[in-house]
Amino acid sequence: MKKKLPLLILVIIVLCWNFVFTEKTVGLTDQAKVLQGLSMAISFKAAVGNYWDKNKTLPSNVDWNNENPGVVVDLSQTIVNSIQVGEDGPGVISVLYGARPGLESPTEIDGKKINLIPGVQDGRLIWACEGTITTNLLPKNCSNLVTLE
Repeated sequence: MKKKLPLLILVIIVLCWNFVFTEKTVGLTDQAKVLQGLSMAISFKAAVGNYWDKNKTLPSNVDWNNENPGVVVDLSQTIVNSIQVGEDGPGVISVLYGARPGLESPTEIDGKKINLIPGVQDGRLIWACEGTITTNLLPKNCSNLVTLE
């Protein structure tokens, strides 16, 4: 036991040195950056769903702005430039990606967008994807992307 204790202390010191005293940044993969934008759109999907349940119609941009559902997301530390509802059609959620100072935005993502398009099936909303991002960067639930060019 006495021989193992100094070794254990040494291991703890090395781990502390590596994880506490060195500055490391963890970069996201391009797929993770796209997924980050889509995950930020989840609260918008819920708000569009609530609008649908209440009005039995999908909101246009004007309806969305008048309704003011209070969906707020912090985009400052992401490569998502904006998330809009109704700009590209009733209820359509548009996630626009772009470069930000200090954040790497590859050309496959920069200036591209994904539209989450609601449809009604059996009285409930279903979502499809449409956009300009290459399909290899998309999660499986958006792999049926219709490419706009």
